[in-house]
Amino acid sequence: MTDAVKRSRAPERPRERLNTMGHERAKKRRLSRGSGLASHAAPVSHEDSSANHASSTAVQVTQSGEPEKASRNAQPPWSLLQVAGGRYSELDPIFSVDEKFIFLALEKAIHIFSTSTSRLYRSLQLESSTKIVGYQLSPTSNEHLYVFTSSGSVRKWDWTSGKQISWWETSCKTFSARICSIDVDTAVLDALHSLRQRKDGRRELSITILKDGKTNAEPVGSVALETSRSVKHITLSNQGRVVIVSDGQHIFVGDRKAGALASPESFHYTWRELSLPVTATCFDIRESLPAEGSKVGGSKAKPAAPGVDLVLGDSSGAILIYQDVVNSLSRRENTQETEDRSLVFRKLHWHRGAVMALRWSRDGNYLISGGSESVMVLWQLDTGRKQFLPHLSAPICNIVISPTGNSYAVKLADNTAIVLSATELQPSSAIIGLQLPSSRTAQTTALTKSGGSSARILDAIPAVLHPRNPDHLLVAVPASQTAGDGKDKTANLCFLQTVDIRSGSHLSRQALARTNTTVLNTGPEGTKILPPDVKFLDITQDGQWLATVDDWLPYPQDATALDPDCDGNGPNFGYSRETFLKFWTWNDSTKLWELVTRINEPHSRLQGGAISVLSLASRPDTHEFVTLGADDILRFWDAVPRHHSHIKPRTDAAQPQETWRCRRSVNLKSSTDGSFVSQAASMSFSEDGSVLAVCLPSQSSSGTGFVHLIDADVCTLRHTREGLFSGNPCGVKFLGRHLIVASEQSLSVWDTVNDVSRAVELDGTESNSSTARGSPILLSANRKTNSFAIITCRFGTSSSNQSSKRRHKTKFSIEIYGLESSKPVFQSVLRCHPLALLPDSVTGDFIVMDTSAYVQRIGCSSASPESSVSSNELSSYMKTELEGLFGWHAPKNVPVLESLPHESARDGHNDLGNIFGSAPPYLLSPVSVLFREVVGAIVGK
Repeated sequence: MTDAVKRSRAPERPRERLNTMGHERAKKRRLSRGSGLASHAAPVSHEDSSANHASSTAVQVTQSGEPEKASRNAQPPWSLLQVAGGRYSELDPIFSVDEKFIFLALEKAIHIFSTSTSRLYRSLQLESSTKIVGYQLSPTSNEHLYVFTSSGSVRKWDWTSGKQISWWETSCKTFSARICSIDVDTAVLDALHSLRQRKDGRRELSITILKDGKTNAEPVGSVALETSRSVKHITLSNQGRVVIVSDGQHIFVGDRKAGALASPESFHYTWRELSLPVTATCFDIRESLPAEGSKVGGSKAKPAAPGVDLVLGDSSGAILIYQDVVNSLSRRENTQETEDRSLVFRKLHWHRGAVMALRWSRDGNYLISGGSESVMVLWQLDTGRKQFLPHLSAPICNIVISPTGNSYAVKLADNTAIVLSATELQPSSAIIGLQLPSSRTAQTTALTKSGGSSARILDAIPAVLHPRNPDHLLVAVPASQTAGDGKDKTANLCFLQTVDIRSGSHLSRQALARTNTTVLNTGPEGTKILPPDVKFLDITQDGQWLATVDDWLPYPQDATALDPDCDGNGPNFGYSRETFLKFWTWNDSTKLWELVTRINEPHSRLQGGAISVLSLASRPDTHEFVTLGADDILRFWDAVPRHHSHIKPRTDAAQPQETWRCRRSVNLKSSTDGSFVSQAASMSFSEDGSVLAVCLPSQSSSGTGFVHLIDADVCTLRHTREGLFSGNPCGVKFLGRHLIVASEQSLSVWDTVNDVSRAVELDGTESNSSTARGSPILLSANRKTNSFAIITCRFGTSSSNQSSKRRHKTKFSIEIYGLESSKPVFQSVLRCHPLALLPDSVTGDFIVMDTSAYVQRIGCSSASPESSVSSNELSSYMKTELEGLFGWHAPKNVPVLESLPHESARDGHNDLGNIFGSAPPYLLSPVSVLFREVVGAIVGK
């Protein structure tokens, strides 16, 4: 341990400039209508008003490809706006003084929730392009909230009214900031302590007095500390008399004399450096009284500094406690102790992994800690006893104690915050956000072709909008995120979360596969045991049945003993692969999905062992699903009545018990090489469910893929089209008689009736550079607006250019095309990795989810039903015209599909009970449909 005494230098000329609400710097540039997040208060900012959450630039273009002029005759504009969601940052939550509200920080917003109802009370949205690095209630006014950003700006809000009062701007990059009240002359003011980076790379602690003054007034400040250490954490004690900053390896402790300050130039601190024996991951301080009669030094001793107890957690799971750290460092300095002798500390150890959260209790008798074990530990310091709160839903990231000490706020790694009572440790409030994987866990898979080139495909998240209530999103989410900077960056999807994307409220969460939440998830060699990964999910059109496909693979080194041929690559993994096809039905009593049938190895090898499933689709208007395996075999699954043998059926079942079976199989290997194993495929049903389109890649890197049209009634291959796409397919959708096919290298539209296809030129495809060309990754079609949307990806520069130090980041953009247009009618740049692109069949909008856990809606201002063909006309049109294309007519002996049981029951009874039933609110039909059925029932009686 080394000691270093450092004095603050003379103040430099301030570089800050005060800006108030009355002065904006608005850049005049075109932006799409409706961008930004709707909140109770629209903050005024001098930043570009077109910057929304995704930092996307929405460019409205005409079908000719030229920027749209300001004209009333132009095509109705599309708009990109933020709807709901958001990932809570790693900053600590904050309680209001009366503990009625809790503040949670996102990257660019502060959400205020009511602790009694867990509902969002207000959202303070920042339009700046930088992220929030800190926020704190004003010590002089409980109604004011300071927000600090990484660009150096400080925003002051009246959070009770949602109005921004003033802000300050600096030109320095800021890592952390804190506010304390100080006495300057006769006034009590707020002092900002911020850790900033200078132009030469060194870091400094700057202290600035914040006053609401006139424009261009220069706030007076000073630099209290300069260091070459990468300090990024700061905490204050005793109204700024003691300042502690840390970089994880060292602690800088500064103290100054008590009393009123004549000016900010009086901030003279004495700094001492403490080298830590561990790598600190979190720390907390507590004000304590120094020992009675304690002095520093000999006969001319001065009074002791304020007592500060320091506790820190390290990366190995240990907790170190330093008592009265300020005076201990001062006494060691005055007695000229050797540097080899470290301060005495107390060590506690229970956590297996890093300690991510650590707090003193208000009375100082307890410590509260949390880490990756999803267990909160209460340490009783006097007796050494420990109390545990186990089985939390995810690792613990933050712990905050309320002002009175009666409640604990615990933020978990799955984007959840709960408020616990300190006496009973029972939750009194729960705030659950959208639990999508973060950007660090977004997986990019490299598929190596036979030609040697590689193509990267971003894994999409299985998600679907509920067909009877499109505002309800069903999405597969991981059990938890990796807390902190853990080495594990994978997040297998094993839970189903249902969220209302209109209100942003969480509805339900249940497991779709086995989880390791409450068991030890570490193997004998220290490797993490991962749960199965849900690859696909889909739902029937009536919302009654849900199908999922989950897959699990052991580590290759663990599977070689059982399967010597296992190499860990490709779908032909071996006997150790576990693939399950599960069918779930909605249970009205429990309000959850109930597992009915599990199919082990829906696609398997002849010699044994499961083969991966490449795609899953639900057939419209029927209870039927289709799976496509890596062996190029289609399997049609339908529901049949369950035959009970000597078993009394359930009397509480509202419908006859059903099970699922494979109705028919279609082998598509006849048109391809039988030894070729597909690694990617896509398929989609026509709108009436009579035709299934299947896209399979070519066997060679230079060849084009195949599009197969399958008659879904008799399960027969009717037509094969080659040359529509090249590379691996990433999506296929029907839009009337047109089939949109997207692959890694192309986007095309095929008129299946006239057998005419055209290629859609993506933005950047005319360039020869592979980095400039957009590679499609997500496709969606919406018949409400007769349009389709594509999300493209431009990967960064390859590592072959070693001379260039600049690397271009991967960029994502979304483009919307009309069915007859060759140029996009809307395009926008997305800042975060998109995870899903879904159509809203009711509003005609497109829904985008990204790794920031935001849900964005892209809609047209005049989505009229006239733009698309009616469902009945389209079904009859497709039946006649597609028959002409296939050159066949269905035989007369083909059985007609029977109507669904619940539909026939509804037709036979015209009463209100059968109309509303026992379905939950979000499974009911739209209001217009319910009103029509109620009127029909009354008139019928």
